[in-house]
Amino acid sequence: MKILHAIAQLPCGTGSGIYYNNVIEELKKHGHEQAALFACQDDYEFGLLERDAQYPVYFKSERIPFPIAGMSDVMPYDNTVYGGMDEDMLRIWRNAFDKTLKQAKSEFMPDVVFLHHLWMLTSMAVEIFDEQVKIGVCHNTDIRQAEQHPGMKSKYVTNLKYLNAVFSLSDSQKQKLRDVFGVEQNKVTTIGGGFNQKLFYPMNAKKKKDIIRVIYAAKIEKSKGVFELVKAFKKLNKVKSNVYLDIIGSPNEENAHTLASLIGTAKNIAVVSIKSQNALASYIRDKDIFVMPSYFEGLGLMAIECLASGLRVVSTEIEALMSLLGDNVNSSGVIEYVKLPRIYDTDKPFEEDIGQFVENLSVKLLTQVERVEKGDGFPQEILSEINKHSWSCVAERINNEFLRLCE
Repeated sequence: MKILHAIAQLPCGTGSGIYYNNVIEELKKHGHEQAALFACQDDYEFGLLERDAQYPVYFKSERIPFPIAGMSDVMPYDNTVYGGMDEDMLRIWRNAFDKTLKQAKSEFMPDVVFLHHLWMLTSMAVEIFDEQVKIGVCHNTDIRQAEQHPGMKSKYVTNLKYLNAVFSLSDSQKQKLRDVFGVEQNKVTTIGGGFNQKLFYPMNAKKKKDIIRVIYAAKIEKSKGVFELVKAFKKLNKVKSNVYLDIIGSPNEENAHTLASLIGTAKNIAVVSIKSQNALASYIRDKDIFVMPSYFEGLGLMAIECLASGLRVVSTEIEALMSLLGDNVNSSGVIEYVKLPRIYDTDKPFEEDIGQFVENLSVKLLTQVERVEKGDGFPQEILSEINKHSWSCVAERINNEFLRLCE
């Protein structure tokens, strides 16, 4: 089988980029011939496939003079916001991808086109690859773009009903897919998201500790709740001075200033820059608690990666994550959920709710800290449940669906 993977972002740095990479890597085990179409800029190199199997679309170039448009408004690399694109930029964007999609069709001649994000690229590809099996995967950020920019959706995202299938990250996405994009429910299959089992695995044994290490690893910006995390952690430190917080990320100048102001003279909080997923996996393995205070997440894959590494987790009530992990994991105590404040515009909390949210976050952190202090074990049966979400298992499900759809 010949499979073309397509994404309009860099295949790195974000949840969907990591998803894209890992599916390609895992599907190699199934003997398929694969090609990759993706956005590219600066000095990025895609190393998973041979150069003649790559179809990059170069941004910040003579052809496309602006940065890659990101499905989130804040990306871990230089980006353009979809909502800020004028008609001339959209024309340039569409022309570039149209040309590259048609090149990939004529040269590679795929049997299956696997399209990341239910947005403009997928709508264009559905029309171009008229005879191929076309599968879209929803990453939730596409739903957010559609809700924030309904005019753009109605004008440029018009062909999703012609997809042969749509993969969702969780059962909770299915209703949204129908309401927002009109996707028929019988076309939707829940595939889930995965973690790299070669990178994310627990230490052989963890012992009771005097010093407890908490980590945050995500973009440093308002929608991720990181500023509220600092406030909650400083509350926690008043009763637990033996707890340290590492904030892993690379903030822009404005967010770095906000973060530094909130941290102030606190000695138990550090900002850490880690560039690769390999280094991140190694860094977190001996830590104790991961916290994800986000106001919006497509899935919250980092929470699964940290659970697989043997860390306890504190997370906001991310519906897709809760649905994917299931009742056994959710009620086991390895993960604690914090009630979200009221949200508007998808990822913005009402100001009057933030104080209570900070208090609730601090309480849940304390719960997990006390479990670590007592040396509570990580149940093997729960770790086995989490391991079902490895990329190997996810790719197996994807491969089976590809085979079924191509029959």
